[in-house]
Amino acid sequence: MPFKIKETILGISIAVIFVFFVVFGIKAFYKEPKYENFCKIGVPIDFVSGKGGYYAEPYPARMKEPEQNVCAKSNLEYDKFRKSCAEKKMDVVYEYDDKGCQAAKECTSCNVDFDKARNIYFRNVFIISGIVGIIVIIIGAILNLTSVSAGLFGGGVLTIIYGTTNYWSELADWARFIILGIALAVLIYLGYKGFSMFGFGRGADLSKTKKKK
Repeated sequence: MPFKIKETILGISIAVIFVFFVVFGIKAFYKEPKYENFCKIGVPIDFVSGKGGYYAEPYPARMKEPEQNVCAKSNLEYDKFRKSCAEKKMDVVYEYDDKGCQAAKECTSCNVDFDKARNIYFRNVFIISGIVGIIVIIIGAILNLTSVSAGLFGGGVLTIIYGTTNYWSELADWARFIILGIALAVLIYLGYKGFSMFGFGRGADLSKTKKKK
């Protein structure tokens, strides 16, 4: 097997294993929030806060004509309670009475609190991944070993991509624009200048040409 092919395989292997190392390291030492730590599993919750929900039971079916429904009075009371919870950006914990009608028990913010905790978690993962990725890219640029440098550089880029994709939906449009702009600038720079130590790019081609002369 030619030496360059071995270097390429080694570089790719280092990049892939490094990003898995970072991902599972984060999962091992920085736990993702769990739904059951905020809301009790199996408790019927009517999600009215506009954020969607997890482990939600189906909303009780209603008759087309409430006045002929045995639950008509309960439904009206439930709707008032539901509206008051929605105004507070909270959800409704409900139960069924002896007639089988849904009865509001209390307002709860457990789902909203869970969403906030997850957003903070993925924001922190985004920051951690970005810092680790940048440090590794710098180390890769400093090292004078082609395969190791390329592998660390690739691993750093993949680590940044991992953190960004997890938090992408929560980023503002201007933040996405800046991140994509920076990524595009780096790729264009690498394509035009390159790193001679990596053995690719215009910089490497120029250095080879000078050596031949």
